[in-house]
Amino acid sequence: MSLRDDLITKHIADISALNKHILEAVERQREDASVKAMPDANALVIEAERVLRGHQATLDSLAEGYGGSGESMAKQAVTAVAGVVAGLYDKLRESEVTRNLRDNYTAMALASMGYTAMNAFGLAVGEARIAEVAEQHLKDITPLQVAISKAIPGCTVAELAKMADGEFAVNASVVSESVGRTQSAWKGL
Repeated sequence: MSLRDDLITKHIADISALNKHILEAVERQREDASVKAMPDANALVIEAERVLRGHQATLDSLAEGYGGSGESMAKQAVTAVAGVVAGLYDKLRESEVTRNLRDNYTAMALASMGYTAMNAFGLAVGEARIAEVAEQHLKDITPLQVAISKAIPGCTVAELAKMADGEFAVNASVVSESVGRTQSAWKGL
């Protein structure tokens, strides 16, 4: 295998392994009763699962087009990526919706940068299909990140109110203010 082919295989394998790990975490979240109890968070998790499942099918097809299989290519990269993802998704901790969404956002930010690098790689080596897949997947993930960032304040306040259980006051009316303030941080870019 040439160096170019090896690099193509590694790029596809890395992003495929990352996507697969994120998908597995989101699938676990979909079954979580605390996520199901929050309709907005539940809808985000279901949408993330749909997008990531579609990405996995596309990445598997892309891998096959370059002479590999998504499964075997993902196994090549799993050791490198698993440590990062394992830190994000501790299966043993008690689930909290805000943490799940935060972890999803973080994982998708990592995937976004992976797709950005994959797009540049595809363009640089003259592989339009790789660049196009990366660009489309980036376009699919970024709206999810924005939606998650808008949902976090509501989840945070709802979970805080539940934890407070009347012991201290929680002002639930601040959710829209928090969303507005945090979203405005991005407008100056």
